[in-house]
Amino acid sequence: MIKTFYADFAFIIIPLHLISAVVWIGGMAMFIVAVYPSLKQIPNEKMMIRTSLRTLRRYFNALFPFIILLALSGIVMEIGEGYERKDPTLGAIVGTKEAIWVLMFLNFLFGYYKIIEAKKRCLASDSPQAKDNIRLIAHYLFTINVFLGLSALYFGLMLEKA
Repeated sequence: MIKTFYADFAFIIIPLHLISAVVWIGGMAMFIVAVYPSLKQIPNEKMMIRTSLRTLRRYFNALFPFIILLALSGIVMEIGEGYERKDPTLGAIVGTKEAIWVLMFLNFLFGYYKIIEAKKRCLASDSPQAKDNIRLIAHYLFTINVFLGLSALYFGLMLEKA
């Protein structure tokens, strides 16, 4: 059933998968390069923390549907293409790619947890700890996910050429 669905709608599923990956990875890269440096320019520390938290929460909420779409389209593509039956190497590449996306999702969930923790710290007037949580997300969690995402895109290109 999924194979025929994929065969009939591959022309929609593949671009949706690629767009979802680009939105996820590109959004994090844009936050690192443009948004966070702009937020750090806000002179009032509490206002900067609150604005950062609102921005991050909106970003995470907007990104979640793309992550779900990426996962669903990836599952349909994997079943539809049957990489494991074609070649064991292709199956290993697919498994590696899936593991990368799972790590990225876990990192994403940890970042969301850090947003909640930063909000609690902000409300408790613990600005330094809240700021550290925001810095952790912007500098480290997003950077790790960008590099993981780029490697997943590379493995996807390898599958496309196979």
